[in-house]
Amino acid sequence: MPSTDKTIVLVHGGFVDGSGWRGVYDELTRDGYRVRIVQNATVSLAGDVAATTSVLDDIDGPVVLVGHSYGGAVITEAGLHDSVTALVYITAFAPDKGESVNSLIATFPQDGPQPPILPPREGYLFLDRAKFHESFAGDLSAADATFLADSQVPWGLEALGGTIGEAAWRMKPSWYLHVTEDRMIPPAAQTAMAERLGATVLETPGSHAIYVSRPAAVADIIRAAAQ
Repeated sequence: MPSTDKTIVLVHGGFVDGSGWRGVYDELTRDGYRVRIVQNATVSLAGDVAATTSVLDDIDGPVVLVGHSYGGAVITEAGLHDSVTALVYITAFAPDKGESVNSLIATFPQDGPQPPILPPREGYLFLDRAKFHESFAGDLSAADATFLADSQVPWGLEALGGTIGEAAWRMKPSWYLHVTEDRMIPPAAQTAMAERLGATVLETPGSHAIYVSRPAAVADIIRAAAQ
């Protein structure tokens, strides 16, 4: 059993839903942690922060708040909640006050891999299905990557463009899982964000879908934050 009374709350990123956390959920609940998974609509940042805050309001005791990818922007705002004692960024965006996912993407190195995001359709974005495996899920099987590509959740432009009011990482300790083969958020951008956070950094090989492909590595950094 873990030597903690903390609950773990997991927040997914864009193009996917919370079901991808199943492996991490199994790792942590096997250890005795209480775990909750937020299902965000990813229509707007404000809406996703509100949904996450609603989950936090329902929990008694301290919380470790975890975000993958776009979920990092969500936890940066929702992490202001009084119950949150630590933030964990899983190859995630970590914006500051006044910044958005869009403004961070604009700083990515132009000579590296670029996310194959298609032009918006009626206010929503999708990844090119033909490039999904290579860009998002390179260390998953072709079948698993195809399933993720075919079950994409529309990502709203208001989610990418939503700006942070106050950044929780300026007030609370943070951890960052640096994923060395990520082709969605370049490793150099991960490094820059983690350094600005002053985060405790762990590193692992893997793709952007690290929370699916290597749940034990993701659970390890969450355990570190919880303890």
